[in-house]
Order: sequence, then C-alpha cells, then structure tokens
Amino acid sequence: ASCKQWYQRRVRGIEHILLNHARSVARSVANFYTFGRITQHATLMTTNVSNRKHWKHIATPATLQIHEEFRSRGYEVRVVGGAVRDMLHDKIPKDIDLCTNATPAQIVEVCQAADIKHILTGMQHGTITLMLEKVGYELTTLRVDTDTDGRHATVEFTTDFQLDAARRDLTINAMSVDMEGCLYDYFDGAAHLESKKVLFVGDPAERIKEDYLRILRYFRFYGRIAEDGCSWDDLTLAAISQNKDGLRQISRERIWLEMSKIIVGNQASNILKKMKSLELFPLINLENDCDIDIERLHTQHKIACLSYLRPVSLLSYGFQTADNFSKLRKAWKMSSDEEYIGRFIIKHREEKELKYFQDLLVDTPKHCRHKYHMALSELSLSRGDDTLSSTLSKWDVPECPIRGDQVIKHLSLPKGPLVQKYFTMGKTKWKDSHFTMESNELLDYLLQEYNKTRK
Repeated sequence: ASCKQWYQRRVRGIEHILLNHARSVARSVANFYTFGRITQHATLMTTNVSNRKHWKHIATPATLQIHEEFRSRGYEVRVVGGAVRDMLHDKIPKDIDLCTNATPAQIVEVCQAADIKHILTGMQHGTITLMLEKVGYELTTLRVDTDTDGRHATVEFTTDFQLDAARRDLTINAMSVDMEGCLYDYFDGAAHLESKKVLFVGDPAERIKEDYLRILRYFRFYGRIAEDGCSWDDLTLAAISQNKDGLRQISRERIWLEMSKIIVGNQASNILKKMKSLELFPLINLENDCDIDIERLHTQHKIACLSYLRPVSLLSYGFQTADNFSKLRKAWKMSSDEEYIGRFIIKHREEKELKYFQDLLVDTPKHCRHKYHMALSELSLSRGDDTLSSTLSKWDVPECPIRGDQVIKHLSLPKGPLVQKYFTMGKTKWKDSHFTMESNELLDYLLQEYNKTRK
C-alpha cells in the first residue's frame, strides 16, 4: 500500500511538472506570435538627434562613461523611454533610464571591473542602479514579457532591442538613442510625437490586457502630448471600453498616482469628460457620491499656479463638501496631509479677507500651525496668487492675553462649561478688536457680560 501511494504521488508530481511545462511552452508560443505580429509591422527609422536642444542632458559625462565602459567590453547601451521622448518634445529630460544587451550578471562584471558603485535594484527584472557622482542611473537588460496577469509580468532577457521596444506601452515611449545620437524608432514614435498622437504599440487591446494601468497612462500621456480634446483614436477608445473592467485590479495608490498627474496636466477637463463617458469612474472608486464637478475644476485649472500646486489642491475644487472629498481620500489612499489640504480648501476657498485667515491661524493650536501654513499656501497657489500665504507666513501671531484660570478668578466661576463659554467670548472680543485689547479690558468686559445674566 505504501509503495502504491508513493507511486501515485510520483505520477502526480510528474503530471504537474509536465502541465506547467506545457503551459510555459504555450505562453512562449503565444508571446512569440504576439511579438511577431507587432514586429512584422515595425520599420526601423534611424536619424541623428545629437543637434537637438536638450541632447546635452542625455549625453552627460556620466552616461558617456557608462556607454564607454560597456562598449569597450562588447556591449551596447542606449537611453530609452521617457528621456528620449522628452528630448524630442523639446523638454529637459528628467530621469535617464538606460537599457543594454548585457545580462544582469554581465552588468555586475562590468561595474566591478570599472569600479562603478552599483545597487542590485531589481535583479529579477534585470535592473541594476549604477551610482556616478552620487546620482543613480537605472540600467536594465533588454527583455520580453513571457507571461502577464494584467498588472505584473514574468520576463525573459534578450539581446534584441526591437523586441524590448515591442513590449512597451506607447509608441512615443518605445524609442531609444545611443551615445552617438542615433535615434532608433521602430514604431513611428517620433512621427506620432510630431503630429501630437498618442498610440499604443501594436494592438491596443493586447497592450492593455498586459497591464490595465496602461488605460490611465494613456490618458495621462494624452494630456501631455495631444493639443486638443478632439484627436482621440477610435481604435484605442474601443479597446479601453472593452477592457475597462481590468481597472478593478489596480491598487488604490497607483490609481491616485496616475489621476494626480492627469488632474494637473493639460486638458484635464477634456480627459475627465472622456473617462466619464467611457464609464470608467466607478471602476476607479469615483462613485456617485464622490463625483467630480469637472466644470468647476476646469475653471480653477485655468488660474492656478500648476507648476507648484499639489494635485490634491486642484482636485478639491471638484467637490461640494469636505465629507465627499474624504470618501475619495480613503478610496484612493491619499496621505493625511493631502486630506488636510483638501478639506481646508473646501471649507475656506470662498473667503478672501486677511482678517478671516488671521483669526483662523490664531485659533489653530501651535502644534498644528505648520499644517495650516502648508494648506494656506496651497489655497493661495490654487488662486494663482500667493500674497495671502506670504503675508501670514511673516506675521508674528499674537497670543490671547487671557487664560481660563483668570476667567475663573475674575468672575468667581466654578470650574465647568461656563468657564469655556466666557473664555471663548473673551477671545472673540479680542479678535474683533484686531488683537489690541489687553487682559484687564477683556476680563472687565466678561464680568459685565456675566453680571447681566445674573440680574
């Protein structure tokens, strides 16, 4: 009996191994044909871009050093993705991401030989961070996705730059450039950037199914690249509509991260209207009671100092009540600071007078005043004028000249709610005097008011 059980377990184990192998082969075949369908339509366009305005931000001493260390050992390194897109869009590239046909182990070998400090950031995905002059540069081995679940991917390394480009989301993000300035563009990304088009690499439905976050990324980049709200691609919108339920898989933090960039980006109102028409709002936790007033948000968008404003500050104008905003704060897992700012703006956005905000600051406990100034700064920026915030940041906040124990003694009151009532009355009188009344004046005033109630 024990031998039979052992045999049955062995058979089941072998069956499990064969089944997993079959699945892996099936996935590889499917991905082979998927990438085949994409790459068979790819046409490599090369041109030299070293004369571009912001090329110097690509070919820095650090990136040139990395390029030379790897080139001298038989490997190729290119700058890829957003930095290339931004340079071609005449914007200063921010984060420089690099890709290479060297494997992770070979990257480590080169770094050790060249005495380059490096951090094993994500070895399973082929990413290693090279530290030069205290700045980190992510260098990633070329790869293809062998399996995806709608959010994460299992990857295999490759030496083919075109296959690596084929796995990226948008054509404008699939370009790469080497350190001689040669631009490699497999999917007409440069032409799409020039004509202000935002298109997926290959079949948009397939790209979306690989990672449903790409729906929100599409809208974000549409706001950055497109010039008006009428140049939507019908095939892309149809793919989004057909696969929108996949947004339920996206974490709340990632939804807020993408939505925050959409809200302060160009064409925010057009994008939000399009998302609403596609019925995406319920799928990203924008339920009916958390619905955004898009028109009001659009009005504020036109006057706000967007370069310095936090996205939550602009978003708050889309809500009628602070409670509705707080529901969304929980749904998108915003920070406590973001909730404080949002509620502050909603409560006080209609007020204009300096005195109103002085009173508010005086009433704010000392340990919370840093948050008050943070929120007031955001309110000022949302109005396109930081005069109010600047004035109050320099104001020497006065202290109320009376205390509760003084009220008790002067009015001969027992401890209890009456003390708080008359202390508040005295503080209000002091604020109404523009903070000029002194303690003896206030206490005499309170005594008169108290005596009136005893007659």
